[in-house]
Amino acid sequence: MSIFRSSDDKPPEPVKVAYAANQAEAELIQGILREKGIPSITKKPNGTFLTDLFGIGPRQILVPASAAEESEKLLASVHQEPEETGKLSGT
Repeated sequence: MSIFRSSDDKPPEPVKVAYAANQAEAELIQGILREKGIPSITKKPNGTFLTDLFGIGPRQILVPASAAEESEKLLASVHQEPEETGKLSGT
């Protein structure tokens, strides 16, 4: 059974919510989603044997359509720049 299956016989299409430059970044994004209980998978464009072997190359992060909006909000909030809380003394 797939994490993307619903009660219907036809599984819903996963939705792309993020883009990662490489496998490590994709795993970081998936970890953020997993902490909030959102399942995800990665998809990579067709590459060569070396891109598969070394985990290099871009990845797309896909989630169930029902979790797309929550995922996008979560990732947007993580991506925001931190607010300045004050300047260091002496600068």
